[in-house]
Amino acid sequence: MTISLSQSSTLVIDDFQSMRSMIMGFLKSMGVTNISNVGTAREALELLSSKKFDLVICDYNLGQGQNGQQILEEARHKRYIGHSTVWMMVTAEKTMDMFMGAAEAKPDDYLLKPVTEAMLSSRLNKLFEKKRTLEPVEKAVKSRNYAHAIKLCEAQLATPSANTQELQRIKSDLLINSGDFATAKTFLGGLLAVRNIPWVKTSLGKVLYLSKDYLKARELFEEVLQENKMYLEAADWLAKTLDALGENALAQSVLEKAMALSPNATQRQQSLADAALKNGALELAQSAYEKAIKLGEFSVHKNAATFAGLAKVLTVQDDPEQALKILSRSRSEFKDDAAAALQTAVAESLAHYKLGDTEQALVSLQEAEALIGASEQDTSVGTTLDMAHMMFQLGQKEKACGLLESVVRNNHENRSVLQRVETAFEDAGMAEEGLALIQKATKEVIDTNNQGVALANEGKFEEGIRLIRKALQAMPNNDLMMTNLCGMMIGTMHRTGKDDRMLFEAGELLERVSRINPVNKKYHQYVTLLGKMSATD
Repeated sequence: MTISLSQSSTLVIDDFQSMRSMIMGFLKSMGVTNISNVGTAREALELLSSKKFDLVICDYNLGQGQNGQQILEEARHKRYIGHSTVWMMVTAEKTMDMFMGAAEAKPDDYLLKPVTEAMLSSRLNKLFEKKRTLEPVEKAVKSRNYAHAIKLCEAQLATPSANTQELQRIKSDLLINSGDFATAKTFLGGLLAVRNIPWVKTSLGKVLYLSKDYLKARELFEEVLQENKMYLEAADWLAKTLDALGENALAQSVLEKAMALSPNATQRQQSLADAALKNGALELAQSAYEKAIKLGEFSVHKNAATFAGLAKVLTVQDDPEQALKILSRSRSEFKDDAAAALQTAVAESLAHYKLGDTEQALVSLQEAEALIGASEQDTSVGTTLDMAHMMFQLGQKEKACGLLESVVRNNHENRSVLQRVETAFEDAGMAEEGLALIQKATKEVIDTNNQGVALANEGKFEEGIRLIRKALQAMPNNDLMMTNLCGMMIGTMHRTGKDDRMLFEAGELLERVSRINPVNKKYHQYVTLLGKMSATD
């Protein structure tokens, strides 16, 4: 049963008690009685993590710490809120920076101060009318029953309503995220045939990008930006597409223009810094990393890779001592983060080597090796390549080759990654030998996978499971192998019945797949199948 505004669970976030009291007074006059209120971002996120709210009214400027935009980003990122939650931003600011930041965060609405009861009531009633139908879809998404969520969207779309466009977007996202690119392409193409809408064209561009049709994707993203230069989601995807096409300088240029329009986007600033470093534009890279660190100070997107990137730039610019200071700060800010410690150790090794301190460079590299061996997290390709580079520098050729082979095994279908591995071998003066190693590792993965699939097709699931389990020891981040193993486990349970240990193992594998490759075509299919199996007696 859907709820009305008066029945809603509501949270008011503002650092001024007087403003909170005024908003709560307005809400009570509208019949809302279940109201919580907080004055800080920390309190807000604690409440959002522990309780479902139907309505959040949040001030943009909350003094020190996170602002309203960053709270919304974190709440979405951590899935504290869903499709049916109404999020209203309140602000006294009228600057373009604030406007663009709010537009990119995509609250359901925002109000300019001074706020009146009539203004708030009018906006909220309209929003609740639109949002109240989304709760069943949200429940299906939370339970990972994506096929059912899509059917619910389609059922509601059969009748035109004020919520039509939001339902279309949700259905589009579900199709894309579940890897059903053919259906997504047909659906979005049908919408475009009726009306040229920026988000529809951008979503179709995403489908083309994820289908590796980069030239057509580029064409669509460029069209969106020609028609509406402020639609910056298309700029982000255009930059990714250009990078995939090897047009690195153009990708950097696109990100620079986007940052000029919306200077408070943390992730985009990090992408610009990475692009500039890749292109050798070191001054821009340094400036962009520094800005990304500043922007990310209170953001959920803050990460150690930005500090490591800045340290790398400083090291290349012959300032390794400053690089080590940056990395010391990173260690302090990411104390309990194993992935951060690994990135930091690798960057420290490079800085020490630049200083001529080979002994300390080796100590840092050994720390990185210990961390990568003990880590249950997925190590980034960039960090692994940097480790291999340092191993070559320190005369550890065999270890470096082994590390690069592991990158190939875990990414044997990713041409962009394989090209980076080729470059790493070339930089070490091992072009021919490296190419042979890449081809050998790729063939081993394909042969093992084909053997496992053949066993499964013959109904020999137990043998296939043993084979793929063993193979995953050498390629723990290969999402194709993981999903194939899940498929074999599902096949086994269909034949022999539910096995709780197997269900748990398959669930753990799919969690890893969602981190490594969230658009893996089999991921959502297997999540749904496991969910049905778990529900059976």
